[in-house]
Amino acid sequence: MTDDTIKQLINWRTFRTNQHAVANTLKLSDNDAQQELLNELIVKRFKKYTATELSELITAHDVNLGWSISYGAKDVCSKHFKQLGKRAQMEHAAELEDVSTGVVRLADDNGNTTDISEFKLQQVVAQFPTDKTRLFVDMTLRYGKTETMAVLKLNNKQFNRKLRNCQSYIAKHQSKFNLVTDQVRDHELYVLNSLNELDAIINGTREGDIQGWINDHVKLANELLSTSEVRYQGAILNHWETASKADQYAFIRGCINAQNKAQQWLDQSNEAIKEAGEAQSN
Repeated sequence: MTDDTIKQLINWRTFRTNQHAVANTLKLSDNDAQQELLNELIVKRFKKYTATELSELITAHDVNLGWSISYGAKDVCSKHFKQLGKRAQMEHAAELEDVSTGVVRLADDNGNTTDISEFKLQQVVAQFPTDKTRLFVDMTLRYGKTETMAVLKLNNKQFNRKLRNCQSYIAKHQSKFNLVTDQVRDHELYVLNSLNELDAIINGTREGDIQGWINDHVKLANELLSTSEVRYQGAILNHWETASKADQYAFIRGCINAQNKAQQWLDQSNEAIKEAGEAQSN
């Protein structure tokens, strides 16, 4: 791609719109978002065009090229959150609070919508057995039927057949999917994420203070206090700095115990997911 073609591209309204979308989603500067999107398009989506062909398509504001830019922007964001999700799984560091800033809004045929974190979406998609199926499911959930058919070059009959195959796979392996969509697991993840955050605040590796953490997690703090040895619970909830040292230490001990229990539960759950996956593949 020549410098002149790049100038044409970055001045196209479709490109600028998607550049801003990447910047807003990933919290990047416009310049950084522009570079990320350019890299994605040049390396992946525009490889099949010569510089002349690309210039002509940009000048004509080609609709298909515009779709390629939109999909490219979505891919940039998706790759970013996938990397965060994989890192969180590997480290068990419970940084899913950061991952959850990538939220995908799913819509059914009736127009009803459901918000799901990028991390959770990738967990569900990963349960399918092949790369082609995972791509189909990811795109269908993320972009809908029409766009998936266009990108994967499927007619209506082919799309419906793939969809039925996916539904059949889910029905046969329901327990496998239940493991990654279980609300109990989601709660344990929330508990662990939150207590790891508190631990980081106490150790000085994250900005914030304990009272601020309590204010942001009042329901969890009440749950922890209900099983703790804290004598004056109101002081812990509302006036941490003036609470007695004995109550402060009791609350922290309770948090550490809950943190260890949540980690143990999730370790066992992760092992169960792994075993289920291995059993299905055999």
